[in-house]
Amino acid sequence: LPTEAEWEYAAKALIGTQYLDENQSNQRIYPWDGSSMRKSSGRKKGTMLANYKRGRGDYAGIAGKTNDGAIITDEVYSYPPNDFGLYNMAGNVNEWVWDVYRPTTFQTFNDLNPVRRDGYLDDEKNYGKKDNNSLLDNRTRVYKGGSWADIAYWLAPGTRRYMDQDSATATIGFRCSMIASGRKR
Repeated sequence: LPTEAEWEYAAKALIGTQYLDENQSNQRIYPWDGSSMRKSSGRKKGTMLANYKRGRGDYAGIAGKTNDGAIITDEVYSYPPNDFGLYNMAGNVNEWVWDVYRPTTFQTFNDLNPVRRDGYLDDEKNYGKKDNNSLLDNRTRVYKGGSWADIAYWLAPGTRRYMDQDSATATIGFRCSMIASGRKR
């Protein structure tokens, strides 16, 4: 599984969107340019960019061509890829990441190695699940990306949720990652 930082980097896909002074040239809340959930220009203007729930009980949206076309999960290539060519980095299914969940992760991890491993930086005993002081332990993992059953808020790459690593739902899957493939040149 990718780490939380690797997953966010891959989802955000900031290729060609920064000026030399590192300011963003495009609003990018989701894995595409702009802050809208629909394509804002071109031949397919108005089409949905992800499979998600628009509101309470609204899994498909209104009828017609601007509908996202799915009530539950949809085929991988149903929505456009991000700038890295990765599909469904927002919507369709949430994805597990390798990191253990802690609410203070962003205040305590090392910027050069942003991964929360079992028992690293803080012991499980500080949370005390067995003493009923907390619901967290080293089996509580992060998942990201939003799904067909989530509202748009959860589709932003920076949002995070957690669940026990042995749990399963119809809204969570996983994505394998690797550093490189093929021969070293």
